[in-house]
Amino acid sequence: MLNFKHLNLLLAILLIFVQASFAVEAAADNGPLIRIAIAKDIDAVEIQMTGAYEILNPLTRESLESGMKFTPTVVTKGKSGLMLGNKQFAVNRIRFYCRRDVTVGVNNKERRYRGFVDVVVTPNNKLLVINQLEVEDYIKGVLYHEVSNRWPMEALKVQAVAARSYALYQIKASVTRDFDVTNDIYSQVYGGRNSERYRTNLAVDGTKGEVLMFQGKVLPAYFHATCGGHTENSKELWPRESLSPLEGIRCIYCRESPHYFWKRNLQLKEIQEKLNAKGLKIGLIDDIAVTQRNRSERILTLIITDKQGQQLTISGKDFREIVGPNIIRSNNYYVVMQGYYCDFFGKGWGHGVGMCQWGAQGMATQGYHYDKILQFYYPGSTIKVIKGSDSIRAY
Repeated sequence: MLNFKHLNLLLAILLIFVQASFAVEAAADNGPLIRIAIAKDIDAVEIQMTGAYEILNPLTRESLESGMKFTPTVVTKGKSGLMLGNKQFAVNRIRFYCRRDVTVGVNNKERRYRGFVDVVVTPNNKLLVINQLEVEDYIKGVLYHEVSNRWPMEALKVQAVAARSYALYQIKASVTRDFDVTNDIYSQVYGGRNSERYRTNLAVDGTKGEVLMFQGKVLPAYFHATCGGHTENSKELWPRESLSPLEGIRCIYCRESPHYFWKRNLQLKEIQEKLNAKGLKIGLIDDIAVTQRNRSERILTLIITDKQGQQLTISGKDFREIVGPNIIRSNNYYVVMQGYYCDFFGKGWGHGVGMCQWGAQGMATQGYHYDKILQFYYPGSTIKVIKGSDSIRAY
């Protein structure tokens, strides 16, 4: 029969084994790692870990604490480092690693994450929370938010390859930053382990390591919800990324999308206030006129005229971003003035570059294989399997 002395000895041995196993796992080469900013500019974050865990100084690899269960603890900035509850640690970056998941709570919302989680004190004395994990696991936390897990499997595989390609491209482009991507629409929507589903996980596993390549480099495989009939040329949004697979193509496969047509009614005063808030001075708006469109029929420039006759010329891209990309769903629309209001009648949802997700769904429904769908939306690209964390450096 075990007494307390024997039990303490057993626990000590177990902790040594756990720490050793952490070291083995950290040394293993299981593919590229990606860093996701899951919370920015916050004052506090709650961390919880169930099962064997370790808390590290990621800069020195020094173990600060380890155990078998880390109860919910609020992390804040202290006078000289980070506070874990009432414990002060003289570090501005701390890592939480658990054999299971790390549960992160921000603003009363909790999510579970694979890999490990870093909490960093930023120069403005706020907290940045970063989840770092293998790309394959990251993609599993992305797919459910980008497409329906009920879609045909070939459409899910298309999304998996596109999302993986975009992720690896961002890893290469973000070496000087603390993170590679964010967890929102400005990168790819990512929800951690909570967002994994059986069918989307199958799509990730079924395309493991597959990325799109062009001229020997990983292609930034952008995508969007619905193109509305024609995808956009990437140089219209990002001039430095003028690539032939992203020049835009005619698409007939997204016509069943619920976002193919849209309408939005807005107060002119609301638009004026949003423009003014961005430093663009214009009085009460009298007219909004489209003056130039591109090959895909998206708006390049508009002229906004106020009641005093003052005019403001603005790009379609900037106007949509200022008014709101979920309000004006795409840059393909026309405007009807209605007194103190105006109506926007548009087609499609998103920036329009790369793959049309509802188009991919339409092609998959018609029986197209996922590689053919990728070739359609990214013409001239090829699929390559990338293995190992170091191999990404070559692309």
